[in-house]
Amino acid sequence: MTPNSSLVLTVELQKRLRADLLKEITEDFPFEIVESYKEKHAQAKRDRVYNEETTLLTMLLTAIQEDKSLQQSVVLFKKVFESRMEEIKGREVQQLAETRERDEAGNKKRGRPRLYQSRLPKSKTQTVSANTAAYTKARQRLDYALVKEVFDYSKDFNGLKAQRWHEMETYNTDGTYIQMQDSKELAEKFYVKQNDGAYPQALLQAMVRQGSGQIVCFDVGTRHQSELELVVPLINQLPNNSLVLADDLYNSYAIFALMQHKGCHLIVPGKRKRNYKVIKKLGEGDELVELSYKSTPQWWNQDWKLPKQLTVRRIEYLSADGQNTHVLYTTLTNEAIGKTDIVVKYTSRWEIEITIRELKTLMDINIARSKGEDMVLKEITIALIAYNLIRRQMAKSVEQTEFSPHTDIFQELFALYKNLLVDKKGRVYKRWSPGRYGQTAQAD
Repeated sequence: MTPNSSLVLTVELQKRLRADLLKEITEDFPFEIVESYKEKHAQAKRDRVYNEETTLLTMLLTAIQEDKSLQQSVVLFKKVFESRMEEIKGREVQQLAETRERDEAGNKKRGRPRLYQSRLPKSKTQTVSANTAAYTKARQRLDYALVKEVFDYSKDFNGLKAQRWHEMETYNTDGTYIQMQDSKELAEKFYVKQNDGAYPQALLQAMVRQGSGQIVCFDVGTRHQSELELVVPLINQLPNNSLVLADDLYNSYAIFALMQHKGCHLIVPGKRKRNYKVIKKLGEGDELVELSYKSTPQWWNQDWKLPKQLTVRRIEYLSADGQNTHVLYTTLTNEAIGKTDIVVKYTSRWEIEITIRELKTLMDINIARSKGEDMVLKEITIALIAYNLIRRQMAKSVEQTEFSPHTDIFQELFALYKNLLVDKKGRVYKRWSPGRYGQTAQAD
């Protein structure tokens, strides 16, 4: 068997390994990005079983499993790897036997005797240890820059465009807290209140594309940061003429100004009383108003100053039962977009998409399992990559059908709001676990 034939078998093993680890998601995984990364960071190092690619794939596989323990990850990888290894070794033995037969039949070339030995790399033929140490080190070695590059790929649905609303792409934004392990490193930065003994918590802020449902950008901060501080760089990543739907927290003068400066639009509820000056009445419960600058918020770090005044649209409408009056503020001052259209767009925002809080539960990242900041960031990012790749498959599967991804079927793939039991160290037990000191984890 020639070296090229051996290479073909090695490549086939890699392909089969990929297929078993990610199954339907495999066709959307950016293997070329991983290969490009390897070429850019080429170093003299051995061909590891847990290289960048297999480590990423195993972490992605784990992200969509109910049991996310390190031991379970290794068991899954070991099972797939060894079954495919035996199959490839069997094929190699068959090819070597066929080569020997041809040589003995008189087709043997002159020169040194052929040894008919395996040319497969040792790393691809040895038994994988069930010990989690190698996988743990591989996760730590994995460069977050590569993980982020894979996330950036996952957020691009490659031409699968969601329906636009008045020529605008629509996004929902929100933040949610993630409980973390009570390690010294995490407690120093992500503490809730100093010296109160509470578990550390991280704040996950995300932009969700309405319609196709993918996470297009996100940030992870501390409990002591405002969602508004985290959302500013996310807004700056949006394409011009985007529409963002958010809750009353984002009813902020600075956020209005940022959206207008960016050339984007915002719709938020007006639950708090706000002083304003009516500029123009567009219709019943529909008017243009002027807001005035008061002070620069502490989290504002842009290189331009807030304007002294800005114009937004104020809309009043009745609740579905006709008993209460609600208020919306929006930067959509174009009179061609009617009041009713804006109200319907905002009030139906969560009916066709899951929220970042629901996503946290679906992907089971209510509690981060890692004990270091870098690993927590990888863990969260990997979960979001897995979610995006599943969403991508869903969008592709209905692209040529009458079914719309607006009707969310993601919940059908995962059990919503599973009761988790958490011990004092933040470890997760299922309801059927014999954990003695567990308590039901509450999703916020």
